[in-house]
Amino acid sequence: MLIHGIHRTKPAKAVGVLLLLFFVWAWLSNVQGVRLTDDLVPGRQHADKTTKHAGKARARIGKVTVAANKLANDVVRRAIESHERHNARHGYVQFTAEHQAVSNLIEHDRLNRAKGAWTKPAYLLSVLVAELEKPEADRLEWLYWFDADTLVMNLETPLEAFLPPANHSALNEVDLLITTNWDGLNSGVFALRVSTWSVSLLSAILAYPIYENTRMQKDRFRDQSAFQYLLEDAKSPFAELPMKGKDRWVKVPMRWFNSLPVNNAFYKNGTWIFAKNMTKAMFDNGTTEVYEDGHGGKVNPWKVMQGDMIVHFAGSSNVRDSWMEPWVARAEQNLPEWNNATTKYLLREEAKEFWKKTEEQLVIDKAKSKVEEEQKRKALKEKQKQEKAEKEKKDKAEKERLEKLRIEKERKAEEEKKKKLAAAEKKKKDAENKDIQNHEKKLAKEKARDEKAAQRSAQREKEKAKTVATPTETAKHLITDAAKTSASETTQAPKSTAA
Repeated sequence: MLIHGIHRTKPAKAVGVLLLLFFVWAWLSNVQGVRLTDDLVPGRQHADKTTKHAGKARARIGKVTVAANKLANDVVRRAIESHERHNARHGYVQFTAEHQAVSNLIEHDRLNRAKGAWTKPAYLLSVLVAELEKPEADRLEWLYWFDADTLVMNLETPLEAFLPPANHSALNEVDLLITTNWDGLNSGVFALRVSTWSVSLLSAILAYPIYENTRMQKDRFRDQSAFQYLLEDAKSPFAELPMKGKDRWVKVPMRWFNSLPVNNAFYKNGTWIFAKNMTKAMFDNGTTEVYEDGHGGKVNPWKVMQGDMIVHFAGSSNVRDSWMEPWVARAEQNLPEWNNATTKYLLREEAKEFWKKTEEQLVIDKAKSKVEEEQKRKALKEKQKQEKAEKEKKDKAEKERLEKLRIEKERKAEEEKKKKLAAAEKKKKDAENKDIQNHEKKLAKEKARDEKAAQRSAQREKEKAKTVATPTETAKHLITDAAKTSASETTQAPKSTAA
């Protein structure tokens, strides 16, 4: 619209407008660190400019780092200054923690190592939550974490170049960009979208030493092992999510923002290359020429090359200063072979192709996941249906069993009741029969008594009748009894004599 308007003006006015635009561009380029020339490059409109809101330039990206404990030294300070120059160049906001922010509660470390490794997710989480508390229009959109032992070699490269393009549905939920090398995921540098998912991830990482304390005792790393477990382990809570949560994070090339100063971390014989101070021969020149470490000279995808934005001295803690100081001095010289604008154009094309392929793969993976989830849903529904039918069957059987028990119990109770009634009836009848028998006995006794009394009465009457008989009859009886007695005695006398 602005160009169309210029076309409609007179030539002199058009020249005036163009001159005004040039002065505005020059002022912004020198004071604000905003480059408008890239807007004139096709396909590169959203690379390294800040977005605008309410008439003011608004930062879209912030950087976060911790420079505490052993990292609070001169070499690291100079490295952080390289980030500050980069921030000023592109309008990024810097957040730097200079003190350890966690205690032994988070990690009961028998070696009593400093807790800076856990200050990292704690501090990053605090910045993230603070951004989410702002109105959406005022928030940062992305946070880049940089370990304090990282150094900006190419100030020209904007961080926006690596972010997934906006308004791509398959990429809108990608919240984490992280690199990987021979040790797996490397959490020394990563990009995190300002989102609630990111809050959940960092909360889980910060709590990892507590809920996975046993596992942590065997881990080689600390916060990096937490990333590795949560994002890739089959037993992680993420493994229960659709696509195992892999729709929310992407592995990106290390050389985008996490190049290393060595081609191999180990010599062919297995010796750790950072076990000793860096020598001149080890000072990589950023070309395909590599330090002779016994591996044959093949260039690995993480080795720093001229034009790379970042070099990261991961694993060099014991000899860090000797490795970092020459590189810091190199960065401070702004050498054209390292600090050049050409690389960012190549990176944009590389990133564009990368995100195109990533989006295509995500679409395929999401469709596949959707089918798998639907199959799982159907399988779960069928399982629940079977479980419900089985439960109903069991419930029915149990109900029938209980009903049988109830009926049997009632039958037995009824039988017991009948028995008790029969027993009570029998007891009652027995009592009645006993009463009848007792009554009959009583009657019989009374009858016998009456009969006996009648007999005695009759006897008395008889005796009484005898006493009133005539004397002649009495005498006759007496004579007869005497004669019987005499005869008896006479019969028995001879036997006595003979004896």
